[in-house]
Amino acid sequence: MKCKLSAAIGMALLAISGSAVAITDSDVNSVIPFNFANPGARSLGMGGAFLALADDATAAYTNPAGLTQLLEPEISVEGRHTKYSVPFINGGTFSLDPFNTSGLNSAEANNSVNNLSFISVSFPHDRWAFAFYRNETLRYDNTLAGSLDPETGEIPGQGTLDVFPIGGSESLKIVDYGASAAFRINDSVSIGAGLSYYKFDIDTAVARVADSQFFTNPGELLNGQVQNGSDSDVAFNLGARFVFNDQWSGALAFRRGAEFSYDASAVATAQIVDNGDGTSTAVAITPTLLANLKDVKMKVPDVYGAGLSWRPNDAWRVNFDIDRVMYSQVTRDMQSVFGFGPSSLARLTIPNGNEYHVGAEYTFAQMSAPVSLRAGVWRDPAHSIRYRGDPATDPDFATNVNVVASAVVFSAGKGSQTHYAFGGGVAFKQFQLDFGADFSDLVDTYSISAVWRF
Repeated sequence: MKCKLSAAIGMALLAISGSAVAITDSDVNSVIPFNFANPGARSLGMGGAFLALADDATAAYTNPAGLTQLLEPEISVEGRHTKYSVPFINGGTFSLDPFNTSGLNSAEANNSVNNLSFISVSFPHDRWAFAFYRNETLRYDNTLAGSLDPETGEIPGQGTLDVFPIGGSESLKIVDYGASAAFRINDSVSIGAGLSYYKFDIDTAVARVADSQFFTNPGELLNGQVQNGSDSDVAFNLGARFVFNDQWSGALAFRRGAEFSYDASAVATAQIVDNGDGTSTAVAITPTLLANLKDVKMKVPDVYGAGLSWRPNDAWRVNFDIDRVMYSQVTRDMQSVFGFGPSSLARLTIPNGNEYHVGAEYTFAQMSAPVSLRAGVWRDPAHSIRYRGDPATDPDFATNVNVVASAVVFSAGKGSQTHYAFGGGVAFKQFQLDFGADFSDLVDTYSISAVWRF
């Protein structure tokens, strides 16, 4: 029975594994490391708590209402180095009755990216201010390759289900070209809005291969799934800033996430032959198209934000932000490259989450070139795709036992992450240089930015 179930997975579309964007249920769509951190090394060093402060050129993206605080035109440039550690399932065992994945092994795909993450130019004028910017909302490149050990589990009454080893690569890029404007209604209230043109590129490839436990030719390619395409969209952001008194200010912000389309396909490249002795052989065949999806949607989540900034004296700034991220939009109207129905796909979800940010800045203002020190901490909610429920109750289970594989491979995502940040900077008469660093279990970010006022 083991070989029959393995063959069913192999020719029906094989199995699934782990990384995230409605998107498809392809293996690399379970833990896309969305990062909605505000641009700028200064903000990064304060744990991303910046909505109510928003007193430099990065406000064009973070909270456009803050642009009314600028006194001179500014050019701002930021570069980032980001290190990713993305988990995925790599061998082990699971059980169905009850469903338990504690015996599975989790590996990590590690990579890093260097990029020019933000550049802007802003023009304040009396009660108005304008800004133009380029911001890389997402820049992610990674590869994953595990051992040749399968994930195996007993299916009551049917035998053993094998989910085959995975290898793959993923490249995602979203660039935002935006223009923002702000207006100071009075000394207490400013409002702002921005319009963005987003460019999107995706290129992913996933392969399932014969395992070393049950195959005579481990490593033979069994099937693959590909996602690729380029698209664009227009979206907007809104902001408001309120000055309550000399010490306290507040902010509200909203950013609509863009939506893109791309193509996806799945191909079988081998037939699994039962050798009759407990082993199988993967026999290469002419690649056979199993799925060819057009107009697959990827929705970047909308974000609602609120913030407070406290200025107890000329040296200190203490900031608090809460962001509501609508992650459930990512998996809405998901399509399947594995032939699963809408009821099964509805079980692959990401819950909406709240980000909590707190950060502080201390400036030695008495110096001829003031130096600032910063620190912050923030909580990033879990936002990897997870299978909700017991696969034995899945509507597709009776006719397609492979839905169990979906539950198995989407169990790799980690929970909420706590980020710790620090940074500093020095301000000259017309020039400012800042650095910041942000650390968590899955993502480390290093940033350096410069501002020139003219």
